[in-house]
Amino acid sequence: MVCTSCGAQVADGSAFCSQCGAPLAAAAQSGVSLAKTGDTPMQRPGRMDDYDGEIPPGVKGWSWGAFLLNWIWAIGNRTWIGMLCLIPYIGFLVAIWLGIKGREMAWKNADWHSVEHFNRVQKSWSRWAVGLTLGLFALGFVASIVIPQLGSREERTAARSSAAFEDGEDDTPAVGGGRVQRGSIDSSSDALPATLVTSAGTLRHTEQAGKHTVTLSGEPLFTGEDAQWQFPVRSFNQSKGREAVLMASSGGRGNSCETLFYFLLIDGDRVRNTPLFGTCAPEGDYSQRGDRITIELPKPGGVSRIVLREGEVIEDGRTITLDNLNDPSR
Repeated sequence: MVCTSCGAQVADGSAFCSQCGAPLAAAAQSGVSLAKTGDTPMQRPGRMDDYDGEIPPGVKGWSWGAFLLNWIWAIGNRTWIGMLCLIPYIGFLVAIWLGIKGREMAWKNADWHSVEHFNRVQKSWSRWAVGLTLGLFALGFVASIVIPQLGSREERTAARSSAAFEDGEDDTPAVGGGRVQRGSIDSSSDALPATLVTSAGTLRHTEQAGKHTVTLSGEPLFTGEDAQWQFPVRSFNQSKGREAVLMASSGGRGNSCETLFYFLLIDGDRVRNTPLFGTCAPEGDYSQRGDRITIELPKPGGVSRIVLREGEVIEDGRTITLDNLNDPSR
């Protein structure tokens, strides 16, 4: 016999469907009455009323739906105590308790057609809970792989942009057609220029009274303690006829700090100096684009990058301020 309400197969002669509890028309036609079977619509085998408040076999057990979906499951199963899962700190403990006792509470708090009906609903909750949990886990796993790669890509792009910025790829008018000029510097080389002709006069490294000195148009450039250890390394042409001359200053430091550097900034007959900078290394690399000059010097664990920009010296991102300790004229 087939139930006309839910389509379930039921035993011949049954007065009610064992799945949905609906009266069976075939039974009525065959003369089977409620009085003969002793059943009523509210008292059918497997319904809650048949157990007088007791928990029937097949109801107790662990509930993945109650554990994983906790407060959502609690609303759907009228088990309002499950809303305690929303409270911080104790929520996880309540979720575990729902996993253990949730099925029993759901059986008591809702009107179920039968134990079979109850189990079907609870299995659906469990399938959805496990499916959503696995989906979120998979999504998190993929995100843990993709997001670091996106971050690394952004870091590489930022690093390339920073390097390009340090090389002078900006709006500064370029010298030499805008191309980056690159080369190396070596303050210990024997091929350093002894004389440089500048717009402010001739810069010459000479020896006077047994001491080395740098003169500009025959006059000592500086007279301080470091003056006898200073000498030109390289001249850089800049826009509007200006020049930047890289100078070295050993300062008699010996092996403790072989060389520091500074720039002479020449604009017509005006000459000024920048602060001393460097890592004590005598050798390094330079690049120039426009009026921006970048010097890279080795240091323990890496490279120090010094940028001359608009008359300022920026060492590893920090602007160096001229003071008594780093002034080469003293």
